[in-house]
Amino acid sequence: MSFIILLGVMFILTVLGLPLFYSIIFASIVTLFSFLPNIPVTIVAQQVMQGLDTNALQALAFFFLAGELMSVGGITTRIIRFVTSLIGRWKGSLAYINIFSSLFFGSISGSAVASTAAIGSSLIPAMKKSGYPADFSAALTQSASIIGPIIPPSVPMIVFAALAGAGVSVGKMFMSGIIPGIMIALVLILVTFILSKIYKYGNRATEFSWREVKESGKDAVWAIFCPIIILYGIISGIFTATEAGAVSVVYAYLVGTFVYKELSIELLKKALVSSLKGTITVMLIVGASSIFAWLIARLQISHQVAAWVSSVCDSPLEALILINVIVLFIGMIMDPTAALTILVPVFMPIVNQFGIAPIHFGLVIILNLMIGLVTPPVGYLIFLSANIAECEPMKVLKQSLPFLFSLLALLVLLILVPEFSTFLPDLLFPQ
Repeated sequence: MSFIILLGVMFILTVLGLPLFYSIIFASIVTLFSFLPNIPVTIVAQQVMQGLDTNALQALAFFFLAGELMSVGGITTRIIRFVTSLIGRWKGSLAYINIFSSLFFGSISGSAVASTAAIGSSLIPAMKKSGYPADFSAALTQSASIIGPIIPPSVPMIVFAALAGAGVSVGKMFMSGIIPGIMIALVLILVTFILSKIYKYGNRATEFSWREVKESGKDAVWAIFCPIIILYGIISGIFTATEAGAVSVVYAYLVGTFVYKELSIELLKKALVSSLKGTITVMLIVGASSIFAWLIARLQISHQVAAWVSSVCDSPLEALILINVIVLFIGMIMDPTAALTILVPVFMPIVNQFGIAPIHFGLVIILNLMIGLVTPPVGYLIFLSANIAECEPMKVLKQSLPFLFSLLALLVLLILVPEFSTFLPDLLFPQ
């Protein structure tokens, strides 16, 4: 009953238009008064501040700002130009350029929404001019954009590490996404190739030029070096994930200002304001989730859920499959950050009880929630990409189905084979 009231009040307030932070706080206060009346309400403020006191959230702020600086500093256009010079001679190259650009840009922004907006605004119009249907262009762009939160640096992975507690480092989470991120790109390339053959998409190609490869590569080398520096620094132990975020901010500022010379004072202000809004929004939700998690533990809700899962599941694999089915449905109607806030405190005790690797669990539920961004009824990326492509969202959804089913198949594979997500963290961060 306590869990129903906690979730019910939060859901009603959110539907009525109250920001998620306030919805969680008010729902927690109602639950506190109803089931723990002897505990002072000041516990809410104490838990919120305790939830914000984590190094992982410092990394979040740095990577938000670094992503914004790189977006306005001319890096996106240079990445697209370089990828185009490499594979532009292929028939249907613009579709593949879209996927590879999302892979490169994702290693900088760590956000699916940012990737859709940045890549989509440049490549969707170009794909339309090249003969691709607008709805297919939008469907491919939004599907490829979910690579961003899977490969490092990843905003959802930072949030997960902050919520999961001790034993789950941001560095390990980052490494867990490299192989799955590449797998997503390869799956999307395969589906795109098949669809292009069937429907004769993208028969045009550009002439290959070594001169263009050299010029665009020379221009893009500074953009490509950023994720390399971040990963090398974390893997080698030169700096932590938080310090890597700070280094990426300095690097993005210097490159945008003194190398590309596109980062003006106005654009710097825009990047600062945008990153501040994004950081505050996520930090407030994570802070509010601390009192949410405290109530779940105090009222033994997680134990009740764990007992139910144990009664219907006999193995870790069955438990993980059941959890992911629940996450899939929640991801269809809820923002990924909000979903992580609610689900991680509930499911982490079950994960520990069944001996599931937290890194593996984090990777699959993050991918699961990213798939929710391209799935109705909410499907935020559907509407964003449709708006950029100037077409109906339902047409984008229809064109997205082959990509969606392939992503779900890949999710199942990643659930069944944890080594895809745990191999690199175990190799690079041995116990």
